[in-house]
Amino acid sequence: MTRDETTMETVFDEASSVLLLSPSLDEGESEACIDLLQPDDAEKNALWVSYTKSPDAQLRRWRKHSERRPANVGVVSVGDSMRSVSAAKASAASDAPGRAGTENGLDPGIETVANPNDLTGLGISITEHLNRWQDNYARTVVCVDSLTAMLQYVELQTAYEFLHVLIGRLYAADAVAHFHMDPGAHDDQTVESIVSLCDAVVELRDGERHIRCR
Repeated sequence: MTRDETTMETVFDEASSVLLLSPSLDEGESEACIDLLQPDDAEKNALWVSYTKSPDAQLRRWRKHSERRPANVGVVSVGDSMRSVSAAKASAASDAPGRAGTENGLDPGIETVANPNDLTGLGISITEHLNRWQDNYARTVVCVDSLTAMLQYVELQTAYEFLHVLIGRLYAADAVAHFHMDPGAHDDQTVESIVSLCDAVVELRDGERHIRCR
């Protein structure tokens, strides 16, 4: 895979919303995800909104691809089990730096939205994390994994309206988010509708990253 770290960092600096287009089983997806979450050495508040992976799996993916720990960690687990949430809390607490959060380490701030159709509840959970971190020194980065899963539960127009509001909140909070989407699971019109909302697109194709910005 060809990599252009400068370009990825530029995307991060200039965009508050990035669409990551990748087949679900692409080997480069996890690495691209972490590069979008942490393209430079500055500390970040990391928030995962996860339909497709358990909270502990999201944290393991970070540790696999990055030696640097987030300043603060949050996970909104959509439709996930409390068992996975409990495991992730134990994992995050044992690995996180002790200078913030709970006495035993960083409070991972893991929440669940039990109903995948509940975009109102999802928006509230995301906003609570953004508000919680707004006055600290680190920039907030958000991974939404994935829009393909979200669109299994809600209509495109509903998802579009939700994302339009969410991206506005992210911009106001000086946060950066990227949204996973499998282009092969949708028609071109659906993909282009989501593309129109985002400041930049990173597409994994033929073993390379193809990056385009507005």
